[in-house]
Amino acid sequence: MKSNRLIATNKLLLSIFLVLGSLIIQNTGAAQNSLSFDVISVFETKGKIYGDLLVTSDTTVVVGCHRKQIYFLDAVGNKINSVKTGGWVHATPSQLQDSTVVVGCYDRKVYFFTTAGDLIKTIQPGGRIFSKIEQFNDGTIVFGTNRKKIHFIKPDGSSYFFTTRKMVHGGITILNDERLVVGTHDNIIYMLDKHGSLEYQVPTDDWVVHSKPTVLQDGHIAVGSYDKHLYIFDDNSHQIKKVKVNGAIHSTPLQLADGTIVFGSLDKSVYLVTPGGKIKKRIKTGGWVVSSPRALNDTTFCIGSFDNNLYVISTSGEILNKFDTGGKIFSTPALLPNNTIVVASNNKRIYFLHLNINTIPLSVDSKGKEAIIKSKL
Repeated sequence: MKSNRLIATNKLLLSIFLVLGSLIIQNTGAAQNSLSFDVISVFETKGKIYGDLLVTSDTTVVVGCHRKQIYFLDAVGNKINSVKTGGWVHATPSQLQDSTVVVGCYDRKVYFFTTAGDLIKTIQPGGRIFSKIEQFNDGTIVFGTNRKKIHFIKPDGSSYFFTTRKMVHGGITILNDERLVVGTHDNIIYMLDKHGSLEYQVPTDDWVVHSKPTVLQDGHIAVGSYDKHLYIFDDNSHQIKKVKVNGAIHSTPLQLADGTIVFGSLDKSVYLVTPGGKIKKRIKTGGWVVSSPRALNDTTFCIGSFDNNLYVISTSGEILNKFDTGGKIFSTPALLPNNTIVVASNNKRIYFLHLNINTIPLSVDSKGKEAIIKSKL
């Protein structure tokens, strides 16, 4: 009898141990990858983050969230300031030529701050603002709204606009000759001059929602569309290449030093494409890849997925490592000059991470010297 009871007790204890172990493994998130990432800090926000993180010239990290907050953090994740807004902050903050931080909001305002988060002023051009604000050399700022307009506002406060047929959600890219390129919900990629006049347009079969046009090494422009194509075009020759994938492209394409173009798709994949438009690698993840890639060095990039993981991938398509944030990753990771990776997760946390990956230079620090990350693998 005692023997039977002992066996039964041991079986029960073993079952409890296995269940508890399973729960621990499922919920530790970041701890699973402690050998490959050092968590410097974790900052908790009041809401989910959809815009990208800005790293300013003084290494302040600025980001807005959908609980009407804009956060200013230092390089190790301590809060410098937070500012309440009148609406969701979906747009990515940007830094102007005079170091001012500027960000658009769902409350139809544009906010201007110091890098310490002190409010300088607001303007109200009309319409909810989704896109990151860009700036021309003469100080004119430009951005899109849901009121079917691309606004141009000069330093003296005067303004003009280009009218589209539907809202403008996509990112704007200003070219070296001060023309701009932007995709819209019109199913059109527009090229405008700095005065807001139309120069050229590329039709698409669906929205360009968030994908920001990228200027490639050969001068061509690449941008993704919800019609499941990456468009590569040259406005001079009017030649257009289309790279077909299996899902909508929300991600902004990135070109690495060897010419490889990388981007994510809603088919739960990360794609590596040649400059000529041929897919050389498809990397499957466990969720939508809405995030855009961030280069870590000439041959390595990181990108987030809706499967909760931040992936570190080589230009050959090898997954070098991944980090479980415990929530879907929508925004693009940021990289600080000291090689700290900052990634926002929709579990309302911002992770400051140190990546331990073979002794390769990840970036160049503020003095232009290569910083080497030592491996613990």
